[in-house]
Parts: sequence; C-alpha cells; structure tokens
Amino acid sequence: MDYAKMIDSVQGVACIVSVRKGAEGEAAITIAAANKRYLASVNKVDEEFVPNRPYSYYIAQDPNFDALARGCVSTHKIAHQYVNAELYDSWLDLYMIPLEDDKDGNGYCLFTYEMTPKSDSEKMVDISAATAFSVLKTCIKFRENEDFKATLDSIVKDIRMQCESDGCALILTDIVKRKIDLLSFDSRDIYAPVDEDVFFKPEFYNIVETWHDFMAGSNCIIISNEKELKSIEEKSPDWYKSLKYSGVRTMVLYPLRIKDNLYGYIFATNFNADKTPFIRELMELNSYVLSAETENYRMRQQLEMLSTTDLLTGVMNRNAMNSRVFQLNDDEAARGRGVGAIFIDVNGLKVVNDTKGHRAGDKLIMSVAETLRDICRGKEVYRAGGDEFVIIAADTPREEFDSLFDKLKSYSGKDGGPSFAIGAAYEDKNVSMKRIMKAADAEMYKDKAEYYKAHPDADRRNK
Repeated sequence: MDYAKMIDSVQGVACIVSVRKGAEGEAAITIAAANKRYLASVNKVDEEFVPNRPYSYYIAQDPNFDALARGCVSTHKIAHQYVNAELYDSWLDLYMIPLEDDKDGNGYCLFTYEMTPKSDSEKMVDISAATAFSVLKTCIKFRENEDFKATLDSIVKDIRMQCESDGCALILTDIVKRKIDLLSFDSRDIYAPVDEDVFFKPEFYNIVETWHDFMAGSNCIIISNEKELKSIEEKSPDWYKSLKYSGVRTMVLYPLRIKDNLYGYIFATNFNADKTPFIRELMELNSYVLSAETENYRMRQQLEMLSTTDLLTGVMNRNAMNSRVFQLNDDEAARGRGVGAIFIDVNGLKVVNDTKGHRAGDKLIMSVAETLRDICRGKEVYRAGGDEFVIIAADTPREEFDSLFDKLKSYSGKDGGPSFAIGAAYEDKNVSMKRIMKAADAEMYKDKAEYYKAHPDADRRNK
C-alpha cells in the first residue's frame, strides 16, 4: 500500500507508524510516512522526510507510546487515549488505527491526534462504566467519611484490588527536605511484607527523583512485561535493582499534581497486564481525584498547624490551650481524674530584649520551650503568649505531677541556663479547669515576685 499517498489525504496531524513484530530497540518502531501537518507539529517541516526513521527522531521516546503502538498492531483494534503531554504543556486526544500488515512482518497503524493547551472535561469523562463506577466510589467515600487517613486506605485498597495487583501505594514527596512520606499502602495478604522504612531512606528519594525524567513528557509510567522492565536498567540501574529485589514484574505509576506542582505519586505493582488499558484509565482518573483531595487535606493540616502552633517555638499556642481547657471542662469523665497545670514565666526577657535585641530574646524563648519539651514528654506544652508557658497534665497521678513540678523548678537558672518563675495547681475531684488555671497563675506570680525581690536590677516591668 502506498502509505505516503494515503497519509497526504488525511486532513489532520497524522503519520504512519511501523512496528517490526518481535523486534526490540530504537529501530523497532519507525515512522513510515507523515503528512506536512505532522512534520510541522514536531518542527521537522523544513527537512526532507526520510521513511522509516525511528519515531524517537521526531518525539521523545516514550514507553507508553511503544506499548500503544505494539498493542494496536497486535490486537488490530483502535487505540484511543486522552493524555496530559507535560513536555508540550498540552493535552493530546490521540488515536492509533490498525492498518494491513505487510509480508515482511511489519505491522502498521495510522497515528493522529489533536493538541489543545487546556483539558476538555467532556473528553476526560469518555470512559468505561467500570472506571466511572470506581471514580464515583472514590468521590463518595471522601464525602461520607471524616477520617481522611482511613478513607484513603480504603480507596487505595479498592484500586489495588481492581488492578489485581500485589501492592498499591500513595506517597508524597518533599523537594525541600528531600524525603518521602508514605501516606497509604495496601498489599495482598500473601504478599511478602514490605519494609516501609525503605520509603524514608535517602536512597529511595533519589530513585523517585528520576521518575519525572522517565515519563519523558508523558503522564505516567507503565511497565507491563519483562522487556519493559529490563529497559529501566539502562537509565536507572538503582531503580531496576530495587524493583527486582522487591519482586516487581509489572508496575503502573501516575503523578499527583495540582497544575504545575508535582507533590506525589500513586503506583501499583504486579498488576494484571491483560487489563492494562482499563488500569491505565482507572489510575489516571483516580489520580485526579486523589490529587485534589490530598492537596485539600494538606492545606487543612497547614491551616490547623498555623492556628494551633506557635511559629517561634513549635509548641502549641494559646488558641490550642483555650480549646483544650474548654474540652477538659466539658469532659465529665475528666472531672474525676487527676488534672494539673503548671504556669511558667521567663525571667528577665525584657532585659535581654533591651540590651541584646529581640533576636536574642527569641533565642531565650526558644531555649525555654526546648527545655520544657524535653522535661515534659507526654504532657501538653503551650506558649500562652510573650514569655509565658503553660503545661497541662491530664490523667496524671498526684505523685507524678508533683515530681514533674519539682524537676521543672530545679531547672530554673540551672548551670547559668534560663531562669523562670513557676506556679502549679492540681485537682483530682470535681475538677474545674478554670479554678486550676487561676490558682496556678497566682502561684506563678508569687514566685515571680520573689525572683524580682532577689534580683531588683532585673525588674524592668514598669520601667
């Protein structure tokens, strides 16, 4: 068949892809013919077209393109995908249409696509009923459950089972700290237990860092056979060794991103390769939902942190303290258990600020906060404001509370370290947090007065 004449009659961007069956390597998939629109789209319109050049001469080599072309010529079925072509900052609505094979063992397909700068939601929902059901189920689970982690675990398990895979994981990447957070993981009962510590090792982050390059402008990585797995070894020997060590034979991986921000991945290992088209669709659509929900979760966490954490010291702030006091007041059971509060006020902060500057004052506050964290492990440490800290010890026996108070008091001014006034109050019957907080504050001010009586030069409160 005269493919050159045929392709010129196609109005859109189009080329003829030739696949040499059973062959591997760069020359196995070539461009047999191309129209001017295709050559213009790959910036080759001014060159003389040479038939049967490797397709990688025109576009970056992509395992997903390889798999699509091979699948089209081997099954003699039309292949369609709607993908985010990151390399070109565009969306591709692409088709591969099988053509007649020749006598030399070459398979052919017509490759055509439309490129747009933005996604088309109508094309994105042109999916199978099974995929639509899965994505709808994912959305409903997020809406019905308040426990994000439990919901995510359930969804990851659903995805693993639909992929018929050995394991499925969702990880977050932190570019600044160069670390990985394993947000959710699910595996078959018969699957060898995974050492989750591997996700937190620097070596694994180095591997994950290469995934973006492996995509080569595509929107996923799919390894569906031994040959595709072996191709990983050429570009990343360390990743290949990791996959082989973990017994991975097939793998599908999609990024989690919001606009241009990549912050994680979802992947499934040892999936049913016979279901690759469905799994690709399933993972791609679910990755959009998971990207949005995970980002919302992270933003809520950040907002909660900002509203409950003192940014200078990292301990909880006054808002968190007030909420905790109200909670303990409303907790009927807590009123019959031992609860104590310790108030601490840093001595001499104004002197430090006036003589050495506020940066030195901040260092003093941070030093006190670090001391309180170390001593009060298992207790709640709050910065109530300025130079004041509060420790709340709920469900704590009297002996333990008194011991903690004595230990804190002994650290005030120890070895030339920070000095602070301290006061405490404790109740274990008919507990009233309002009464406890008021009494502890009064005791602290008594101790403060004693300090300034002994150190009059440090008293600049009203100067």
